[in-house]
Amino acid sequence: MRQVIEKIREISERLRHCRRGGVAVFLAFAIIPAIGFIGIGTDIARAHLVKSRLSSALDAAALAGGRSFFLTTRDADIDMFFSANFPAGYLGATVTGPIKNPDIDNETLELTASAVIPTSFMRVLGFEELKVSAFSQVKRELIALDVVLAIDMSGSMTSGAIGGGSRISAARTAAHTLIDILFGTSSNKDLLGIGLVPWNSKVNVTINDEAYDPGLTTEDVVANFVHPVTGAAQSSVFSVNNSPVPLLNDPGPDWTGCVFQRYSDDGDDANDGDILLDVGLIGTADWGGWEPIGPDGDPDPDWWNECAMSVGGQECGPCLSHGITPLQHSKTTIEDAVDDLTSPEGQTNIPQGLGWAWRVLMPSAPFTEAIPDPPYRRQQAILLLTDGENVGGSGDGYKTVWGTGGGAYDEMNDRLTDLAANVKASGVIVYVIQFANDDEDLKNLLKQVASGPDAPFYHLAPDAAELQNVFREVANHLTELRLSK
Repeated sequence: MRQVIEKIREISERLRHCRRGGVAVFLAFAIIPAIGFIGIGTDIARAHLVKSRLSSALDAAALAGGRSFFLTTRDADIDMFFSANFPAGYLGATVTGPIKNPDIDNETLELTASAVIPTSFMRVLGFEELKVSAFSQVKRELIALDVVLAIDMSGSMTSGAIGGGSRISAARTAAHTLIDILFGTSSNKDLLGIGLVPWNSKVNVTINDEAYDPGLTTEDVVANFVHPVTGAAQSSVFSVNNSPVPLLNDPGPDWTGCVFQRYSDDGDDANDGDILLDVGLIGTADWGGWEPIGPDGDPDPDWWNECAMSVGGQECGPCLSHGITPLQHSKTTIEDAVDDLTSPEGQTNIPQGLGWAWRVLMPSAPFTEAIPDPPYRRQQAILLLTDGENVGGSGDGYKTVWGTGGGAYDEMNDRLTDLAANVKASGVIVYVIQFANDDEDLKNLLKQVASGPDAPFYHLAPDAAELQNVFREVANHLTELRLSK
């Protein structure tokens, strides 16, 4: 603007000293600065519109780039959103940018852009163009987050995955990607709680890597109740040294850590605790604990013997050696737990994985690591990965009450959808990944389990590479963005 005024002053000064041409010539020249003043408003208004549109487009692009910060599509997303919000040739502007400056360590993305606008009226004053610029910065901000990974460890996870390696190997690699994104360059985050629940036909409810010592089992006196399975009066539950989960029976010296679902198969679903958090009276049944699975702890030895015979005298359905990693804040601890996932075996019982992930996530007993009613914003989420359909099998968490193989699909699927509804009603976000299996019936089921039928909540990952992308997308969705400038 100062340059324009100086130019007008220069022209006026020359005209004032010139006596040639008379009044008509003077008036003709006087029109030039008048047009210039009128044009200043028009051209500057155009420049203001371009700058405003440029800033808005840059903000939209920065947010898009922040959401895909760790994805290979980040730069393409930035360009796409910028172009969508600043059409080519808008008001005749020629744009440079957006120039991208990502700071990986601080998880910050800066974008700059400039535009040159050809002038109209101001050309008579010697100004051919105006230049405007804009800047935007997005910082990824992790609000408090508790998340539990529920990883399928059934025998099919030993199968090969498209792209090489086993399915469980691909799952480990993808889980590390998510962990890296959530922790960033930090080794410990107080506002990030992360846990792990490996599962097959049941869940080993002991703390991962903590050995069971039957000599440390205690019998704890409680109020009188009726055992929900045997119908016998009882006034105690049992505690073991390596799990917070109360047991209805003494697990004995050979217990390997697994428990049954709290389901009595009495025709009354109101009496069952398999799809609930509550510990204690549920309907008319008192589920003050869980039944341990094993020849000593099972209250029905006939069932155990029959089941054991069906698998050639071996343990009645394998109990994973991998225990639960409760919510904690150390990157190394969760990485080590993921690295332990090396020996998949047994059948698939998705309600077991989802149910125990929910119990680990919530602050109520038996797992109490989550802070109840924190004085800050917090998200709670479960990431459930499976490669197969629900299958009834020897020693599954439901005692094979619905048969074996595909014959158990309908009942187990119903229990899963009922459980998922309760999990989501408690405010938990459920992400589901269907891995290396494109079965349509399974897809329809898992879409009901997830918090939404499409991304970012439900994902089909046919191969190891796509599984990596899915875990990145979920990790990015678990963060919240804010415009920092």
